[in-house]
Amino acid sequence: MKEKKYKYPAIKIKRKKGDEKFTFGNVHLDFQLNDFWSWNQSNLIENRTRGILAEFLVKQALGIETPIRMEWDDSDLETKNGTKIEVKSSAYLQSWEQEKLSGIQFDVSKKHFYTDNIRKRRSDYYVFCVLTCKEQNKVNPMDLKQWDFYVLETKILDEKIGEQKTITLNSLLNLKPKKCNFDELKNVII
Repeated sequence: MKEKKYKYPAIKIKRKKGDEKFTFGNVHLDFQLNDFWSWNQSNLIENRTRGILAEFLVKQALGIETPIRMEWDDSDLETKNGTKIEVKSSAYLQSWEQEKLSGIQFDVSKKHFYTDNIRKRRSDYYVFCVLTCKEQNKVNPMDLKQWDFYVLETKILDEKIGEQKTITLNSLLNLKPKKCNFDELKNVII
Protein backbone atom coordinates (compact mmCIF):
# COMPACT_ATOMS: atom_id res chain seq x y z
CA MET A 1 0.00 0.00 0.00
CA LYS A 2 1.42 3.34 -1.05
CA GLU A 3 1.87 5.88 1.74
CA LYS A 4 -0.25 8.96 1.20
CA LYS A 5 1.58 12.29 0.90
CA TYR A 6 -0.10 15.31 2.43
CA LYS A 7 0.16 18.88 1.21
CA TYR A 8 0.32 19.96 4.86
CA PRO A 9 2.18 17.33 6.91
CA ALA A 10 1.77 17.17 10.69
CA ILE A 11 3.26 20.11 12.56
CA LYS A 12 6.23 19.20 14.73
CA ILE A 13 5.27 20.28 18.25
CA LYS A 14 7.94 20.91 20.88
CA ARG A 15 7.18 20.20 24.52
CA LYS A 16 6.49 23.36 26.50
CA LYS A 17 7.68 24.05 30.04
CA GLY A 18 4.93 26.46 31.06
CA ASP A 19 7.03 29.55 31.66
CA GLU A 20 6.79 30.65 28.02
CA LYS A 21 5.34 34.18 27.77
CA PHE A 22 2.56 35.12 25.40
CA THR A 23 3.54 37.80 22.96
CA PHE A 24 1.88 40.48 20.88
CA GLY A 25 4.26 40.69 17.95
CA ASN A 26 7.65 41.25 19.58
CA VAL A 27 6.20 42.45 22.89
CA HIS A 28 6.18 39.96 25.79
CA LEU A 29 2.92 40.15 27.74
CA ASP A 30 2.58 39.69 31.49
CA PHE A 31 1.00 36.22 31.34
CA GLN A 32 2.47 32.88 30.45
CA LEU A 33 1.48 29.40 29.35
CA ASN A 34 1.15 28.13 32.96
CA ASP A 35 -1.59 30.73 33.47
CA PHE A 36 -3.55 29.19 30.60
CA TRP A 37 -2.94 25.63 31.78
CA SER A 38 -4.06 26.47 35.31
CA TRP A 39 -7.20 28.22 34.04
CA ASN A 40 -8.07 25.48 31.54
CA GLN A 41 -7.02 22.25 33.27
CA SER A 42 -7.59 22.76 37.01
CA ASN A 43 -10.97 21.00 37.02
CA LEU A 44 -9.58 17.44 37.03
CA ILE A 45 -13.05 15.97 37.59
CA GLU A 46 -14.54 17.44 34.39
CA ASN A 47 -15.01 14.63 31.83
CA ARG A 48 -12.63 15.84 29.12
CA THR A 49 -9.85 16.77 31.53
CA ARG A 50 -10.31 13.60 33.63
CA GLY A 51 -9.94 11.53 30.43
CA ILE A 52 -6.67 13.24 29.57
CA LEU A 53 -5.52 12.86 33.18
CA ALA A 54 -6.28 9.13 33.00
CA GLU A 55 -4.10 8.86 29.87
CA PHE A 56 -1.32 10.67 31.71
CA LEU A 57 -1.61 8.35 34.72
CA VAL A 58 -1.39 5.24 32.52
CA LYS A 59 1.56 6.80 30.66
CA GLN A 60 3.33 7.41 33.97
CA ALA A 61 2.55 3.94 35.34
CA LEU A 62 3.99 2.31 32.21
CA GLY A 63 7.01 4.61 31.95
CA ILE A 64 6.08 5.73 28.43
CA GLU A 65 8.33 8.61 27.42
CA THR A 66 6.34 10.40 24.71
CA PRO A 67 7.16 14.11 24.97
CA ILE A 68 3.61 15.36 24.27
CA ARG A 69 0.10 14.01 23.89
CA MET A 70 -1.26 13.71 20.35
CA GLU A 71 -5.05 14.07 20.20
CA TRP A 72 -5.64 12.25 16.91
CA ASP A 73 -3.24 9.31 17.04
CA ASP A 74 -4.71 5.89 16.28
CA SER A 75 -4.29 4.93 19.96
CA ASP A 76 -3.81 6.94 23.13
CA LEU A 77 -0.44 5.46 24.12
CA GLU A 78 2.24 3.22 22.69
CA THR A 79 4.96 1.40 24.63
CA LYS A 80 8.56 1.10 23.44
CA ASN A 81 7.83 -2.39 22.11
CA GLY A 82 4.86 -1.12 20.05
CA THR A 83 1.99 -2.19 22.30
CA LYS A 84 -0.90 0.19 21.63
CA ILE A 85 -3.18 1.21 24.49
CA GLU A 86 -6.57 2.91 24.50
CA VAL A 87 -7.43 4.66 27.78
CA LYS A 88 -11.00 5.34 28.93
CA SER A 89 -12.17 6.98 32.12
CA SER A 90 -15.34 7.34 34.15
CA ALA A 91 -16.34 8.59 37.61
CA TYR A 92 -19.22 8.48 40.04
CA LEU A 93 -18.88 12.19 40.80
CA GLN A 94 -19.05 15.00 38.29
CA SER A 95 -18.12 18.66 38.59
CA TRP A 96 -21.77 19.71 38.25
CA GLU A 97 -24.69 19.26 40.66
CA GLN A 98 -26.00 15.69 40.75
CA GLU A 99 -29.23 14.09 41.96
CA LYS A 100 -27.42 10.75 42.22
CA LEU A 101 -24.03 9.25 41.48
CA SER A 102 -23.21 8.75 37.82
CA GLY A 103 -23.23 5.24 36.39
CA ILE A 104 -19.87 3.99 35.22
CA GLN A 105 -19.84 3.66 31.44
CA PHE A 106 -17.16 3.82 28.77
CA ASP A 107 -17.06 4.59 25.05
CA VAL A 108 -15.70 1.54 23.22
CA SER A 109 -16.93 2.37 19.75
CA LYS A 110 -14.86 1.56 16.71
CA LYS A 111 -13.27 4.69 15.23
CA HIS A 112 -12.07 5.91 11.87
CA PHE A 113 -8.43 6.90 11.80
CA TYR A 114 -7.89 10.14 9.90
CA THR A 115 -5.80 8.42 7.22
CA ASP A 116 -8.32 5.74 6.27
CA ASN A 117 -12.03 4.98 6.24
CA ILE A 118 -11.91 1.77 8.27
CA ARG A 119 -13.84 1.64 11.54
CA LYS A 120 -12.08 -0.53 14.11
CA ARG A 121 -10.52 -0.65 17.55
CA ARG A 122 -6.83 -0.05 16.86
CA SER A 123 -5.19 -0.79 20.19
CA ASP A 124 -3.85 -3.98 21.71
CA TYR A 125 -5.27 -3.21 25.16
CA TYR A 126 -7.90 -1.02 26.72
CA VAL A 127 -7.29 0.43 30.17
CA PHE A 128 -10.55 1.46 31.84
CA CYS A 129 -9.87 3.97 34.62
CA VAL A 130 -12.49 4.57 37.31
CA LEU A 131 -12.26 7.46 39.76
CA THR A 132 -13.94 5.57 42.61
CA CYS A 133 -14.54 8.23 45.27
CA LYS A 134 -18.23 8.82 46.03
CA GLU A 135 -17.84 11.66 48.55
CA GLN A 136 -17.72 15.19 47.14
CA ASN A 137 -15.67 16.58 50.01
CA LYS A 138 -13.03 13.85 49.61
CA VAL A 139 -12.71 13.36 45.85
CA ASN A 140 -9.15 14.00 44.67
CA PRO A 141 -8.13 12.73 41.22
CA MET A 142 -4.48 13.29 42.16
CA ASP A 143 -4.76 10.65 44.92
CA LEU A 144 -4.04 7.52 42.92
CA LYS A 145 -5.58 5.31 45.61
CA GLN A 146 -8.94 6.74 44.44
CA TRP A 147 -8.53 5.08 41.03
CA ASP A 148 -9.21 1.51 39.90
CA PHE A 149 -7.75 0.32 36.60
CA TYR A 150 -9.19 -2.52 34.50
CA VAL A 151 -7.06 -3.94 31.69
CA LEU A 152 -8.61 -5.89 28.83
CA GLU A 153 -7.21 -7.08 25.52
CA THR A 154 -8.92 -5.36 22.62
CA LYS A 155 -9.50 -8.68 20.87
CA ILE A 156 -11.84 -9.68 23.73
CA LEU A 157 -13.92 -6.55 23.14
CA ASP A 158 -14.01 -7.31 19.43
CA GLU A 159 -15.06 -10.93 20.02
CA LYS A 160 -17.58 -10.36 22.81
CA ILE A 161 -19.24 -7.03 22.03
CA GLY A 162 -18.60 -6.48 18.32
CA GLU A 163 -20.17 -3.22 17.13
CA GLN A 164 -21.37 -2.15 20.59
CA LYS A 165 -20.48 1.49 21.24
CA THR A 166 -20.53 1.70 25.05
CA ILE A 167 -20.00 -0.65 27.95
CA THR A 168 -21.03 -0.34 31.58
CA LEU A 169 -18.76 -1.35 34.41
CA ASN A 170 -20.92 -4.40 35.19
CA SER A 171 -20.78 -5.56 31.57
CA LEU A 172 -17.04 -4.94 31.51
CA LEU A 173 -16.59 -7.04 34.65
CA ASN A 174 -18.37 -9.91 32.89
CA LEU A 175 -15.51 -9.90 30.36
CA LYS A 176 -13.03 -10.60 33.21
CA PRO A 177 -10.61 -7.68 32.86
CA LYS A 178 -7.57 -7.61 35.13
CA LYS A 179 -8.31 -5.17 37.94
CA CYS A 180 -5.32 -3.38 39.43
CA ASN A 181 -4.24 -0.22 41.15
CA PHE A 182 -1.76 2.34 39.85
CA ASP A 183 1.40 0.63 41.05
CA GLU A 184 0.35 -2.74 39.58
CA LEU A 185 -0.60 -1.45 36.13
CA LYS A 186 2.83 -1.84 34.53
CA ASN A 187 3.12 -5.50 35.50
CA VAL A 188 -0.38 -6.26 34.24
CA ILE A 189 0.29 -4.84 30.75
CA ILE A 190 3.99 -5.54 30.30
